[in-house]
Amino acid sequence: MQITPDTPLEARLLVEMNHPYEEAKYYNATLFAAQSNGHLTTLSLTHDGVSYNLSATSNTREAGGNPSWLNIDAKRRFLYCLDRGQSTATKGSLNSFRIGENGVLEKIASVDAPFSGVAAELFNLDNGNRAYVTASYNKSAVAAFSFPTTGALEPPSQILYPISTAVGPIPSRQNGSFSHHVIRDPSGRYILVPDLGADLVRVFEYDSDNVAPLIERAPLKTEPGAGPRHGVFWRAPGREKDHAEGGLEWEKVDEVTALGKLGEGLEPNQAPTSEIVVSPDQRFVIVSSRQHSFNLSPLYQKEESDSLSTFRINDDGTLELVQIVPSGGHLPRQFSLNKKGDKVAVGHQANSTVIIWDRDVKTGRIGQKVAETKVRGPVAFAGWYE
Repeated sequence: MQITPDTPLEARLLVEMNHPYEEAKYYNATLFAAQSNGHLTTLSLTHDGVSYNLSATSNTREAGGNPSWLNIDAKRRFLYCLDRGQSTATKGSLNSFRIGENGVLEKIASVDAPFSGVAAELFNLDNGNRAYVTASYNKSAVAAFSFPTTGALEPPSQILYPISTAVGPIPSRQNGSFSHHVIRDPSGRYILVPDLGADLVRVFEYDSDNVAPLIERAPLKTEPGAGPRHGVFWRAPGREKDHAEGGLEWEKVDEVTALGKLGEGLEPNQAPTSEIVVSPDQRFVIVSSRQHSFNLSPLYQKEESDSLSTFRINDDGTLELVQIVPSGGHLPRQFSLNKKGDKVAVGHQANSTVIIWDRDVKTGRIGQKVAETKVRGPVAFAGWYE
């Protein structure tokens, strides 16, 4: 169709919208990667209509010696980085950054944090401040921070040191308490901390204005040797928010092996899982496993990649295996989905890579690798800035 000054506006719009250049799938996203050698990197994922490209656009070393976990406040354009500290240190740090143009990070503040912080949760308090609760692995600790919404930081108002005197079935990893993750329950009343060493998921009630004091309630007890590491909440469709007074009640619904038949007969420490994520539509759960990167595994280094397993979540909470695919490298400590759920970003410690995978939101299946880049150190966290 030829467009002339006399062509009706509606027809012009139709033709212009169907122009091949308009049909091209352009894409631009920013990610951040924390590396355990001190680097914090901004990554750009673009699509020019033909192919994807993932590249580092900026980098900072002002996030402590061993950045391990990121909390990204896209609304306020702040990034919080938990630094676990180098192995010879006695403490870690919490660092805040302003996210500038093109994802460039500008340091705002830094305060001391317990040594070996590996995970944290950021949320709002009733008094308008932000709450930040951390979990530390070595010399297990749970710390509660409260600070304003300006990016400024305050020292922790409380630090707890959970104790476990029993030695679990895997002495090399269960000779004490080892806190590993922080999860806020859907009611917004409790903080959960999986304790890998004690075979517990600890439950803390917190103050809605000040975070502290954290008050420990009855825990979820797992099977001996299970070693709970990470966790995530899922709510059945149509169920209202509810919680038990003075704690949480638990009922086991289902149990599956993350690696399906491949994982049958393997001990927990031979192919340990790492991250667990529920899809934005609440229909699938994805788990990363490290069966080829743990030297105690009979599968150690037999393949060039560890795995991502996807399960469909039925309405009753039971799980059905959808697929098991390569993660793209060794030691996928953490991974994340974008808000739409059609991309998976996987960071690999052993390969120092960040890999982006396509994902079908309808079927839950992870498809082809669309982009990959190597960064300056072992990747502990890769997160989307959306």
